Amino acid sequence: MRRPGPRVPLRPALRSQRGENGTVGLAGWVFADALLALTIIGLAAGGAVHAGVEAPAAAAAVATAAPTATPAPTVTVTAPAPEPVPSMPAGVAQAPVVLEVLVDGSNDDEVRASVAAAVGDLAAQGRRAAFVLTFGTAGDPAAGTALARRVNAQLDAAAPEVFAGSAKRDFWRAVNAQSPRAGVVQLELYLIQS
Repeated sequence: MRRPGPRVPLRPALRSQRGENGTVGLAGWVFADALLALTIIGLAAGGAVHAGVEAPAAAAAVATAAPTATPAPTVTVTAPAPEPVPSMPAGVAQAPVVLEVLVDGSNDDEVRASVAAAVGDLAAQGRRAAFVLTFGTAGDPAAGTALARRVNAQLDAAAPEVFAGSAKRDFWRAVNAQSPRAGVVQLELYLIQS
C-alpha cells in the first residue's frame, strides 16, 4: 500500500537542463525544419522551369491573351563621327625567331661574325630585338650558361642595329636528342613589332 504524500514532478532534472522555457530550443528546430522545407520546394519548383523554353500551352495562352500592341515610337540618335584610331604602339612579338650558332672552340671575333651572319636578314629589314634568350648547349649547367654568357657579351658588337638596348639572359640547354651537339648556342629573339 502506498501512502499518499506530496506530489513530485516526474522529471525535474530535464526542466533544469533546458531552462524554465523550453520553447526557445523548440523554436530553433522549427525554424530549421521550415528552412529545409522551403529549400526542397524551391529546388523542386526550379527544376520544372527551363530557361528560354516555354511550354506550348503557356505560349498559346500568352498569344491569345495578349492584346495587340501599339507600335513604339522610334528614337534617332545622332552621334559625331568617330575619330580615327591612332596607330598602335610598338609591342613585342609573341613567337621568337630562333637561330643557332656554332661557337665551340671559336674566338670572340668568330663568334661576332657567326652572329652577324645569322641575323643579317633581320638587320637588313630594320628589325630590333626586345629581349634575347640565349641557350648554351653543354653537358653541365655551368659550362652551358658560361657559353651563353660569352655569346651574349658579343651580341651588341656583332649586330648593334638588332641587339642594342635589348635585354639578354643566359640559359643552359642539355645535350640530348633535340640538341645532340655541345658548343651550339640557340638564340631566341623576341622582336619589337612596329
